[in-house]
Amino acid sequence: MRSFFCILLFFTSLGVSHASMGVSWHLDELYKKNKKHGASKETSPLADKYGPFYFNQPVDHSDTSAGTFKHRYWANTDWYQAGGPVILTNAGEADATPAARFVTNSSMALLAENLQGAVIIMEHRCYGESQLGSDYSAQNLRTLNTQTALEDMANIIKNVKLSGIELPPAPETKWIVYGGSYSGNLAAWMRYRYPEIVFAAVPSSAPVQMKYDFFEYFYPIQKYGPKECIQAIEQVIAYVDDILFGSDEAQKQSVKETFGVKGLEYDDDFANLLMYPLGMWQGSNPISNPFKEEFCTIFDGKSDVNGYIEAYAGYIASLTQQMCGGYPVNDCLSSHDPDAEMYTDLTADFRPWVWQVCTEYAYWQTAAPTSNPSTIVSRKLDTTWYQRQCPLLFGEENVPSEPEWNKINEEYQGWNIKLNRTFFIDGEYDPWRTLSVQSDSAPERGTNDARYAVLPEAIHCWDYTVADYVSDAIKQVHKDLYTAISGWIAEADAGKA
Repeated sequence: MRSFFCILLFFTSLGVSHASMGVSWHLDELYKKNKKHGASKETSPLADKYGPFYFNQPVDHSDTSAGTFKHRYWANTDWYQAGGPVILTNAGEADATPAARFVTNSSMALLAENLQGAVIIMEHRCYGESQLGSDYSAQNLRTLNTQTALEDMANIIKNVKLSGIELPPAPETKWIVYGGSYSGNLAAWMRYRYPEIVFAAVPSSAPVQMKYDFFEYFYPIQKYGPKECIQAIEQVIAYVDDILFGSDEAQKQSVKETFGVKGLEYDDDFANLLMYPLGMWQGSNPISNPFKEEFCTIFDGKSDVNGYIEAYAGYIASLTQQMCGGYPVNDCLSSHDPDAEMYTDLTADFRPWVWQVCTEYAYWQTAAPTSNPSTIVSRKLDTTWYQRQCPLLFGEENVPSEPEWNKINEEYQGWNIKLNRTFFIDGEYDPWRTLSVQSDSAPERGTNDARYAVLPEAIHCWDYTVADYVSDAIKQVHKDLYTAISGWIAEADAGKA
């Protein structure tokens, strides 16, 4: 059976204030002269001197008899001067190979250069080559949790050796944890849990507030997406839901046939498929928004619901053909068959992140509640669609009946987290900002030593990019970040912090 695309469609991860004139000029010059930070080098091979390297990490930090695994990381010490800080980034919920270039080409690298420090990109346990076993069985994922991820990072801070330099132990060496998205959560949580060894943190696009029914994910798309495109999607979904929530089975099969998925048995799987284009919004970058530039153009020249349905249906039918090829759509797209390949293939690399959301985070991205007059996601897609798949993937005995998202909020304070020497960065249009400390729904922050920046019109982790083409707002946040952290370092060195 081929039924594994459905879980990939949206069971996915998560894939700045006042600088002195001198600092502003220096960073502006870096944008112009340091082409290693620019877009032209983003796909260049990384020199061997930067890694990968491997660190012997305990499988279980509370049980030394469990042995160790090879924990992969990359490091750049080109700019390091004695006494300089180390920027540490956990690559988060993916193979870290693409993120390895961040040691030379990223906001972390820019910060390290200006602070005369080093930068380390570490892979998250159970992703890429940092494996605990030969597959992603529940047994091999048993230690994949928030506490252990933080313990891994703390152990690297305490014990990693970098070639050619002598690193004094923390806090003499100032460690700055920088991360985006889930990795941004880890940055904030490291500062919260290990303040004695983590000098400062930079959480970017960090949804630190766990939520079970995360219907708000789609609100920024609905609010900031092209008006005509959003209205078209709303009308199509309203039309489809009128049929799916009705009693005419022939009409249900007819609308599925219109969208190229004749024979797809379950309405929630159909709803999940219709949601696919919305994921393109998060995938935008500072120079390209495929949701606007590719998907929304299908409605050009259309002016009524019939035209919108024709365009949307054609897009979904073409997408389904690309994904499923000659396989029956029910075999390809159904999430209800316990014998489907997506449930039985223990080598599928989406399993670690799904394990994390099934056991701890949830973040189930669903339709707007009925109290909202419109939705861009079918209301057939609810938390049950997600939750039902967890025991099918990992066994009912291995996952809780509901992710322990409330426990994570209690342990790490959610968006109530109070930190000093921390610089929170978010994109104004980022769906994940709705769960960040800078969410419009978050409580008042009060007065503290943290810094906050919302990048206008930006989406997810846009501050990572360092290139001539980024917006002035992104360049400014890089300057402000340097100003803040260099100021914190100066205060600490002077004994004031």
